[in-house]
Amino acid sequence: MITFIFDGTKMGLFTCIFDAYYEKRIPKTVTDKQVQIGFYDNVYEIVTDAQKAKRVSNCLKECKTYGVSKDVSLALKSGREDKYTVIFNYLKIVIDNKGVDVSKNFADENVLAFSDLLKQITYELHRFKGFIRFEQSVDGYYYAHFSPDNDITWLLMPHFTTRFANQAFIIHDVKRNVLGMYDGQNCEQICAEDRQVTVYLSDEEVNFKKLWQTYYKSVNIKERKNHRIMKNFLPVRYWEHLPEKQVEIASF
Repeated sequence: MITFIFDGTKMGLFTCIFDAYYEKRIPKTVTDKQVQIGFYDNVYEIVTDAQKAKRVSNCLKECKTYGVSKDVSLALKSGREDKYTVIFNYLKIVIDNKGVDVSKNFADENVLAFSDLLKQITYELHRFKGFIRFEQSVDGYYYAHFSPDNDITWLLMPHFTTRFANQAFIIHDVKRNVLGMYDGQNCEQICAEDRQVTVYLSDEEVNFKKLWQTYYKSVNIKERKNHRIMKNFLPVRYWEHLPEKQVEIASF
């Protein structure tokens, strides 16, 4: 089995494509992590090459499959372990069928796998446009924390900058410790790595949060709760970041 290891970038992935065709060796797995190999496995470390990546990029522009480069950029935001292999296999199908649009050929398992990858990202992106809850800090800006399956912080920023206009806010992906910051005019994304991010809420926000939890609890009819339907519409993994649901987490 052949495995490619690269740096996890888009240019690096395009370099993998170039080397696969040039060296005539197609990998079974493409990853950015060190892997345990078997006796008959061959592992190749692919060094990102801008010229090779550019040639692959130009080739994709000539393919009939529309928006490949844009779709790849979105797919790279996936949190799945096998995303690089899925993207690589799709790009190979696109290049091998250069004169045909293969994006809707779901009879091909590689095209279907890539389509499912994109759907998982766009579906979660749509959900978090409604699930994210902002809280006012003592410094006056609004802060929201969440832990998505995919790296979608930067993709969410345009939606909330439009809603908040000139209001400063921070969206914090606590799983990756990535922050999307908006000062009322400009956006920036920061990776805090292993640094701890601490936010102090204003007294007004603390009181409003308690009031909201009390209201949510009071309008619910205890005897008519349907947890199965509730979890279908709002998966439990999202609850810890919703003030109104935190009172119910302990029971699950």
